[in-house]
Amino acid sequence: AEINGERRAPRFGKVLLVGAGPGDPELLTIKAARALQEADVILHDRLVPEAVLEHARRDADRISVGKMPGGPSVPQEETNELMARLAADGKTVVRLKAGDPFVFGRGGEEAIHLVENKIPFEIVPGVNAADGCSAYAGIPLTHRGLATGVRFVTGHQQKGEPAHLDWQGLADENTTLVLYMG
Repeated sequence: AEINGERRAPRFGKVLLVGAGPGDPELLTIKAARALQEADVILHDRLVPEAVLEHARRDADRISVGKMPGGPSVPQEETNELMARLAADGKTVVRLKAGDPFVFGRGGEEAIHLVENKIPFEIVPGVNAADGCSAYAGIPLTHRGLATGVRFVTGHQQKGEPAHLDWQGLADENTTLVLYMG
């Protein structure tokens, strides 16, 4: 790029893929709160509560990129492109997702897009919904003598994709089953 007649390398920002936790703003990690303070732009899901967004810098732009079954939604490809374009313009972008970005949150797809476009990024894990909700309800996901493991599965598949759930395997009496988006 040429700035004031001087040739300079383009300035790149970065993207932070941040988990907002299961909804309680007090379960937001310190690192996630710092990321929200650093962000120029926050691209957030519809499930992120306003009380979590209040941790953001006051002058940060907030853009809802949520998805709603049967309702208004921003296609994933548009969200991917928006993240990359904003970072390429030198912005610090927080992609704020409910729960943890890598637990049924499309964080993996977004990370792949950023790698393919050579956009610097960082992952900030969040408390996932299964951990937060079960703990608040007083239900341990594992318990010595009762549940030696836990399995997370989703009840939703990509459009046109058949369900590939091994119901026999999921019925293991020694494993806690957590079903997302049932």
